[in-house]
Amino acid sequence: MDILSQEITIIVVASSFFLLVAVGIIVLFLVYQKRQLKYILEKKELSNQFQRELLNTRLEAQEETMNKLSTELHDNIGQLLSSSKFLIGVAGRASHSLPENLQMAEETISKAIQEVRALSKSLNTEWLEKFNLLENLQAESDRIRISKVLQVTLRHPATIDMPTDRQMILFRIVQEALQNAIKHGHASNIAIEVTQAENRLQVSVADDGNGFDIHNTSLHGVGITTIRHRAKLLGGIASWTSSSHGTSVSIQLPTYGN
Repeated sequence: MDILSQEITIIVVASSFFLLVAVGIIVLFLVYQKRQLKYILEKKELSNQFQRELLNTRLEAQEETMNKLSTELHDNIGQLLSSSKFLIGVAGRASHSLPENLQMAEETISKAIQEVRALSKSLNTEWLEKFNLLENLQAESDRIRISKVLQVTLRHPATIDMPTDRQMILFRIVQEALQNAIKHGHASNIAIEVTQAENRLQVSVADDGNGFDIHNTSLHGVGITTIRHRAKLLGGIASWTSSSHGTSVSIQLPTYGN
């Protein structure tokens, strides 16, 4: 019995030793893995910090350039166009009537002044910080109606709860949808509708144009790709329905981030 007890003791001690060695190896491996993961995360964070710093530097340079360009458009080009329109008006008053070609020139200059002012605002970072989606959708609708390209109706709530940077991206999405309807859909009427429920926002742009086969990916141009990409950036989705009676694009997204 003494010999058997010794053998059992040796086996238990040996098993315990090998078990401790195995546990030690596992612990060392886990510690190594943890340190490796920490190193990778720290390296990634440093890379992200560098990228953010680089991006901030680029954005600051772009903002400065855009502000200068905005000022040039408003103060110089805008004034030149206004002066040209004034001179045409003086010529009309002097001759008591304007020839048809000068009337068209005056109308064209008026439209150009509106476009330059709108572009000047869009390049001004102070204006961007106060950007209001609903006001700009109304201005865009009015601009299209004035151009007599087609009729636009706009329905929206009194206010929406969304940061200005997200409102700007959403506005660009709607602009893209409008351009698609005008250029490719050959629509006569467009209806824009904005609805908000709790923390979700939906914008639909529906037209009465030719429509297209949404399942034919060869027909998905840059416009559709851009809309999808921007909607994804906002943590939302863009979807289309289309027939020979027209096309509708719906953008659904959260109001505050992904």
